[in-house]
Parts: sequence; structure tokens; C-alpha cells
Amino acid sequence: MRKQLLAGVLATFMAASLAACGGSSTTATTAAAPAETQKAAETEKAGETEKAAETEQKAAAGSGQTVKVICPYGVGGTADIIARKFAEVATKTHPEYNFIVEQQTGGDGFAAATAFTQEDPSTTDLLVYGYGVAYRHDLGKQFNTEVVDFDRSEILPLATVDDRTWILYTTPDQTLAGLIEKSKTGGLKMSGGNPLSDPHLALGSLLAQEGGKVMVVPYDGGAAQKKGLTDGEVDCFVGTTQAAQEDVEAGNLIPVLAFSDKEFTGFTGPDGAITVPSLAGDGMAADLDASKDYTKSILPAGGSIATRKGASQEWQDAVVQVAKDVWATDEYKDFIASILLNDTEIYGQDDVQHYEDACSAAVEAFKLLSGQQ
Repeated sequence: MRKQLLAGVLATFMAASLAACGGSSTTATTAAAPAETQKAAETEKAGETEKAAETEQKAAAGSGQTVKVICPYGVGGTADIIARKFAEVATKTHPEYNFIVEQQTGGDGFAAATAFTQEDPSTTDLLVYGYGVAYRHDLGKQFNTEVVDFDRSEILPLATVDDRTWILYTTPDQTLAGLIEKSKTGGLKMSGGNPLSDPHLALGSLLAQEGGKVMVVPYDGGAAQKKGLTDGEVDCFVGTTQAAQEDVEAGNLIPVLAFSDKEFTGFTGPDGAITVPSLAGDGMAADLDASKDYTKSILPAGGSIATRKGASQEWQDAVVQVAKDVWATDEYKDFIASILLNDTEIYGQDDVQHYEDACSAAVEAFKLLSGQQ
């Protein structure tokens, strides 16, 4: 699309140049033309040149068609900074668009999802669509866990922009074994968005296998959830690597478990590099029972850029191409690496199927958490 636009601009300049070159050969035959006619022709040529220059300037400045990227979470959280980086790089790589981020918070993602499904399918708005919203949708519809006012089939995920490994954090005076023991007495509190958010599903299903439970204390956004732990209001926090990276470096928080089948490396603490044990595999945490299978607590986390169902195939293809071009830049890849997220790209129908598989896994985790399995 960018090439087509630039080709159009060049074609306009070439047409104007050819017209100017041809002017000298027609001077004799047009000398008797009324002054008004000559003036109109000159004005038309000047207008065409000005319009072409304006188009080129817009392309260079990224001031083309405005596309809103709706972020359902608060400013400063992982989803927000990813949305803003995506919009920034997308505008640079495709200046025929101007991507802007708009916050639409509430209900831990439900408010934005509900509003998005009420938009006309022809909208060019995009949604930062988190797996957790999809999980809670299915649980609400299937198990009546909460009121769901939207149909997730009206949301079409097209490109992964955020693939994260959930990390269980606590304060330096606590351990994984201590948290598990506290959960068995009903006294464990975690900061989270809503009950049955994907961090709650992950930790809750794990503790269910240990005979424990956890109470969710709601906060809006990862930054606020982490602050609840550093302020001593809760015992633990399941969040992204980005959310607590600085606190781990300062020694205010410690990562004690990675919800993955392999240990997580990348954190640095006051005493050097930290390796976070996993739920399974060779790096399985020593405080877990090696005879148990905890893999049902490993759920896809993060999210994708989505359009409305019914969006034209042309717009779907354009969104996928923009996302691919964003991922192809060192700027975006280096940014993802800097906040310790995973370099994962899934597009189009593969992304749609990925959400279906992830939601099925979330249902199984809920059954484990609720004792229905």
C-alpha cells in the first residue's frame, strides 16, 4: 500500500513535469487565448503540484489515515507500552496511516471488548485483545462466573504483538514454599485485575493441586497490581516481566516461579543474574511435587491486534502486513527483548485458531481451580 501511494505521488509529479515541458511547444497556438483561460490552466497546474507535495509530506510525516489502537488497560502497564510502541513503529513503517493509542479501561478489559463489538464492522479501529478477556468470556458463558455483554466471535485476532511468560513475584522475606503453605490455610492474597483473570487461573489452578486457594484483590493494570505487593497489601503478584523488572533489579521483589515448561532467564538482581524455576521440565521448582503435572497452569498470555469480525479482507490483509513489517524492524524486536517478552509471531487464521486452543486450555484450568476436575 505504501508503494502504491509513493507510485501515485511520483506519477503526479511526472504528469506535472510533462505538462510544463509541453507548454513551450503550444505557446504559439495559445497566444490568442483569453487571459482568464491561461490563468485557470496555471492555477490548475499549481494546484496539482501543491496537492502532490502535500500528499508526499503527509506520507513522510505519518499523517495519513488515522487508525485508533484501543488499549483496554491503564497507562504504564505492559499492554499500554506495547500498544504505544506498536503504534509508533507502525506509523514509521506505514506512514499512509497514523496509528494512535486510545485508552478505554474498565472491567479488566471487558469495557473495551464490549464497546468494540458494538462498532460497525467497517471500522478501522483496532483492539489490543488480551487472552484473559477471551478466557473470562468463555467461562462466563459456560459456567456463569460473570455477566458477559459481548460476543467474542465478533472480535478477530490477526497478529500477535505481546507474548509473555507469567512470573510469580513476592517480597524477599517470602518463598514459594511459604506461599503454597499459606494458601492451604486460606490466607494467601494476590493482586490482580478480576477473579478468573489469566494470572488468577494460572496460580489458582496450580495451588488447587496443592490443596490451597488464593484470594484476588482487584487492581486496574499491572503497575497498580505490582504496587499492591510492594505496599504490603497482598502476598504475591502474578505479572509480566516488564512490570517488576526494575523492582527485581533493586531487590524490592523476587521472582519465584515462571509459568512455563522451562526456567526463565533474563532477570538481574542486586547479586547478579537470576534464573527463575518453572512449573515443569528440567528447570522445575524444587518446592513443587515432581510427581505432579502442573502444565495445565501454563496458559498463553499477552494478546494480539484485532479487527472487528466482518472487516473487509483488504483491511485484514493490511493489518497483518503492518504487523509483519513492525516485527521486521530492529526497533520493535529490541524493545520486546528489553522488557523480557517472547519473540512470537502468529498471523491471520493461525492466530484465530490459537485463541480457540488457548480458551480450551483456560476452561481446563478453571475446572481444576474450581474442583470440577
